[in-house]
Amino acid sequence: MSQVIIVGSGLSVLSAAHTVLERGGNILVLDKNSFFGGNSTNATSGINGALTKIQIGGEDEIKDATSASN
Repeated sequence: MSQVIIVGSGLSVLSAAHTVLERGGNILVLDKNSFFGGNSTNATSGINGALTKIQIGGEDEIKDATSASN
């Protein structure tokens, strides 16, 4: 069983920690703050991610480069 020490607690680091847990490993998360989130806690206009409302439809839909050229 793997043992992993994770430094930081931003979204990408916690995603990696989750993967380790899913695969049966043990983790220890260390962060300088008393709360998790890293720089993501400073996001005031939302968190970028796949298949958001704007990406998948509506008048403000963002077209992928490949579909925009077709």
